[in-house]
Amino acid sequence: MTMDNLEKYIIENREAFDTAPVPQGSLDRLMAKTRRRPVRHTLRWVLPAVAAAVLVVLFVTGYHNNDESRQLNRMLEGIARSEIEIMTLVENSCPQDLETVGNTIRSITAEAIPMYSLLPEELSTKERRKILDEYYGAKLEALDRVKEYYAHEMNNEL
Repeated sequence: MTMDNLEKYIIENREAFDTAPVPQGSLDRLMAKTRRRPVRHTLRWVLPAVAAAVLVVLFVTGYHNNDESRQLNRMLEGIARSEIEIMTLVENSCPQDLETVGNTIRSITAEAIPMYSLLPEELSTKERRKILDEYYGAKLEALDRVKEYYAHEMNNEL
């Protein structure tokens, strides 16, 4: 039977399908199949990747010797910590949800060119610090909102 014939058969006999009782336990089996399955392998690569990215950025660019770099390090560490906390919150979610969370995090944290490398040398330390605090602070605040959202969502599912 081709798909066209099958579709035609179903349409012509719709009443018979609609009146047949649903077999006992069908809903339970369907729900069991659609329940979220744990996916723990995600954190195995996320945590080292975040840590490696922070280290590479700091040492390749030479930002590891002064007060400004220590402040920047704290901000970047806070961002990395928030990413890890969010991924830990949702680690038992289905793959589609994990992908959505990952995309959300990347949309907040991704930088083609890091902000600190774009600032002109002519800026004073105070001006640079203010710009970096505002820029990376906004990223931290956004990640905190994402974390709160998923914490609330995960509590509602329990």
